[in-house]
Amino acid sequence: MKNQKRNLMLIGLILCILCAPFSLADEKAKPVVQIAILLDTSNSMDGLIEQTRNQLWQVVNEFAAAKQDGVTPVLEIALFEYGNSDNSSQSGYVRQVNGFTRELDAVSQGLFSLTPNGGDEYCGYAIDRAIHSLQWSQSATDIKTIFIAGNESFTQGPVRYQDAIELARQYGISIN
Repeated sequence: MKNQKRNLMLIGLILCILCAPFSLADEKAKPVVQIAILLDTSNSMDGLIEQTRNQLWQVVNEFAAAKQDGVTPVLEIALFEYGNSDNSSQSGYVRQVNGFTRELDAVSQGLFSLTPNGGDEYCGYAIDRAIHSLQWSQSATDIKTIFIAGNESFTQGPVRYQDAIELARQYGISIN
């Protein structure tokens, strides 16, 4: 009985070892799409916030349903709010709601719980913060993009939006 139990454990261990590389290889072979959503939650968004959230979520759903060469990509979403006076002025009124995650329900919950308050919309700062605080893929073949949604000028704040966009370009991140 001891030998039979030991043999079964050994067979199980061998199967785990043999199967692990295939599942890891499959996951690595999938294309990766990383999207950082930056939403203006200042008071000027009062009448627009619901429509904006819905449109951003539609973008997420489009990427979730997309395929590349018949393969569904690994979708990772991060969420930030900016322009909200409830957030620290030292952080440029930017708050990371969540880092990259594959849990779309959690992203949806965070996105649809954001409410407007305040009025310092530092777009360049928000983009810069998303670039520096997230774990972006190092692969040149992965899609890396930032969707920033707001209704104020990009020229506000301590970080020039042109500098933030150039930094994103250097990292292979597109800005929408």
